[in-house]
Amino acid sequence: MRQYRISLFGEFTDKSMEDEYLADSLTRSTKLTAYIALVFGSTLGLFLVHSYITERNTPLFAAVAPLRLGFILVSLLLFLLAKTITKPKHLRVMITFYQAIMAIVYLLTLKQYDSLNFFSVLGLMVITLAIYLLPNKITISQIISLVFTVAFFASPSQKLEGLTAPQFFRIIAYQTILLTYCNINYCWTETTKRKAFLANRELLDLSSKDPLTGAYNRKKFDDALDEWLHYSKTYGSSFALIMFDIDNFKEINDHHGHIVGDSVLQHLADVVREYIRETDVFARWGGDEFAILLPHTDLRRAQGVAERIRQAINSNASLQEITCSFGVAASRENDTKQSLLRRADDLLLQAKTAGKDMVVG
Repeated sequence: MRQYRISLFGEFTDKSMEDEYLADSLTRSTKLTAYIALVFGSTLGLFLVHSYITERNTPLFAAVAPLRLGFILVSLLLFLLAKTITKPKHLRVMITFYQAIMAIVYLLTLKQYDSLNFFSVLGLMVITLAIYLLPNKITISQIISLVFTVAFFASPSQKLEGLTAPQFFRIIAYQTILLTYCNINYCWTETTKRKAFLANRELLDLSSKDPLTGAYNRKKFDDALDEWLHYSKTYGSSFALIMFDIDNFKEINDHHGHIVGDSVLQHLADVVREYIRETDVFARWGGDEFAILLPHTDLRRAQGVAERIRQAINSNASLQEITCSFGVAASRENDTKQSLLRRADDLLLQAKTAGKDMVVG
């Protein structure tokens, strides 16, 4: 399926799927971001201490110290704020800002020196690695690292002592290899993470669904009902519950066998799915009995949904002579799970005793 495709950049091609993955991995990403910021802030703190010991009375220290101190404070702020972020988009903005600050501070620091040594090249590579360690969108990391690399070779690298032309081009080659490795490793890693996400998602999906009909199982429905009861009490939002079963289903199994009975259940589930929303929770309650939870739905609208499903079942060519009875109940302020289920089940029983093939709500 298209929504499961992963691009060469290691991202889902479908935006909604990518957003779902980012939301699922947000906690891991915020922790990683926080600790990388702490490590780099602490590392620069050691450089600042060393500069204070060896250069504190020089103009160089006066120029470099504010830059390093500013980066340390930004790193500390990111460490404290990262874990409080609740939206992937906000984390991406924060990481992009930090990556840019990291590169700018390093370039401005090098600008203060009259001459540089090969440790400055090592710093270039370390900052490049740091940019790709942070869980940002790959294209943003590529742009920042590329601009950072070009800026380094356009200015600070010219201050390297004793640098010959062959050495200059060798450094460019090493940085190119590093950038290539970072991009390949990042894309491969992100692709692997998303494949694992899909596998876990499929496993969870299978564990929450009825294998015969593809509808959710009873446990999943119970969990959804608990969540909506809590949501309804907290925010005052109404929802409705439809319970229905197949009329005379035992006779179908007795006269035609369980294989035919299973086929009826499968076709029935397919019909129902055509008349409900993606946000509705459709489950096999047990045997030939099904339940539908309809969020943000009042009783009248729920009855309308049940009636449309009833008519669709009656007119479906694959379900000849199959009818269903429906009980429809809307949530009330003081409802518990047991009271709501009992009310819907009682209404279903009324539909059965009143002649079957009808909606009672």
